[in-house]
Amino acid sequence: MLDDQIFKIVVNSAPLISIDILIKKGNKILLGKRVNKPAQGYFFLIGGRINKNEFIDNAMARVALNEHF
Repeated sequence: MLDDQIFKIVVNSAPLISIDILIKKGNKILLGKRVNKPAQGYFFLIGGRINKNEFIDNAMARVALNEHF
């Protein structure tokens, strides 16, 4: 993994690939509520970054398992 300083350079220099996951049961959709700034208090779909050389299916499983429901 990259250290924080290099990661900040990458974030400012290149696009990051991420996913959002929509979980629906009947007519209900699972949303999270942000606890961190800048969107603290707002509802959102769960999601996250896809790591280099990671398959999208693996990224979706990793992101879903890391959420705190």
